[in-house]
Amino acid sequence: MDHLCPVCNGLVSLEQACSHCGNRLEDGGRLYDYYGDYSPYQEIDDAKMDNGFPDRVQHQCLHTGWCPQCRVEQTVSIREWTVTMLNAQKDAYK
Repeated sequence: MDHLCPVCNGLVSLEQACSHCGNRLEDGGRLYDYYGDYSPYQEIDDAKMDNGFPDRVQHQCLHTGWCPQCRVEQTVSIREWTVTMLNAQKDAYK
């Protein structure tokens, strides 16, 4: 495990405002899960290789954000955590 998504792993919730109305977006899940019938079962790094985003190189997890107020979907980039970042979060709660 080099990097992990803190939102996918339930460590933090999605905190992103809608670019249209400013309302808080709801997390619609990983963008990769919408690629096809078997995409939720595909290795994450494999899905990142040809999706047209720099997420693999920049260690990001792409989520679908949905605004319940204006009903707009947006792609939200979540910075993936390293083991060091995970340990720092854990130490902050001691």
